[in-house]
Amino acid sequence: MIRKFALLATVAAGIVALPAIALAQHEGHDGPKGPTTRAELQKTLEQKFAEIDANKDGVITKAEADAQREKMKKQWAEKRTERRDERFAAMDANKDGQISKAEFDAAHAARSQKWADARKEGLREDGDGDRKFGRHGMRGHMNGGDMFARLDANKDGKVTRAEFTAKPLAMFDRADANKDGTVTPEERKAAWEKMRSEWKAKKGATAKPAA
Repeated sequence: MIRKFALLATVAAGIVALPAIALAQHEGHDGPKGPTTRAELQKTLEQKFAEIDANKDGVITKAEADAQREKMKKQWAEKRTERRDERFAAMDANKDGQISKAEFDAAHAARSQKWADARKEGLREDGDGDRKFGRHGMRGHMNGGDMFARLDANKDGKVTRAEFTAKPLAMFDRADANKDGTVTPEERKAAWEKMRSEWKAKKGATAKPAA
């Protein structure tokens, strides 16, 4: 399941979610795998800030943010190509460089079973196996505006270290239900479920025609 931290870890065309990139690398593309401490998150954010701050002047400009966005887009494009090649190789059972109907059907059946098992565990929300809510719906929602502008709290055209870390740390604190400085998989799941419900409610209210 694409969880709350990983959901923020996206870069849309023309938009860069600055601290979210750090969360993506810290938590993993498909979501965090185990407990995460606040100190670990803080360290990851600090490292990512330093990476984006190309001239090391202690602030991130829009130009630096855009450069990071382009870098991430290139990396993701390369990763997508790699995944496509891996999927093709997995389907090509006899390794003849072609996928027969039998090979395709076998791969589809195996994937369908995997989706069914995942749905039983509560990891999927749709019926066709694609993580539509997390991958398209919520991700689009999170990228619905200029993330750089949202992070630039005082609107001076620069993002300081404090501005960079404020939102993800606040998000962490909300998920840390028992306030012990660690977010467990259970707390993370609860935070995700709450956010998902709120997002669905907001989407429904927006889509509802005026009386």
